Amino acid sequence: MWNVSPIARSMYESLHEASGSDALLDAYGKQMDTWGGVELLSLLAFFLLIAFANYYLAIQPAIRENSLGTAMRNSFALGCAAYATYIAPIFVTFAGWPAALVPIDILIGGLLSLITSTVVTYVVRRRSRA
Repeated sequence: MWNVSPIARSMYESLHEASGSDALLDAYGKQMDTWGGVELLSLLAFFLLIAFANYYLAIQPAIRENSLGTAMRNSFALGCAAYATYIAPIFVTFAGWPAALVPIDILIGGLLSLITSTVVTYVVRRRSRA
């Protein structure tokens, strides 16, 4: 069985509660324990694409410029854009989608990307100095 970290599960549950409605989950959601090959392949494809995009658009330029700030700016913009590409059409398409989740989801995408790329850039820069 696929397991989500307690932090991610807690965040998912908090966002679900913030939506104020079980109707969204009932109508559009899938319980994680029912996920099969297609869902996992979709997640894998997304994670690989976002990892490559972060590498080419945030990490590599930051290492080339020797600037942690470049990694932070570029990765935050990329993460926000990636998650906005997902959430904006959902918000427009589904009548019951809570508007409050749109900026939250976009910020989560930006922060996850920022944290990942910043840590990777920091580690690579530190190792190259040693």
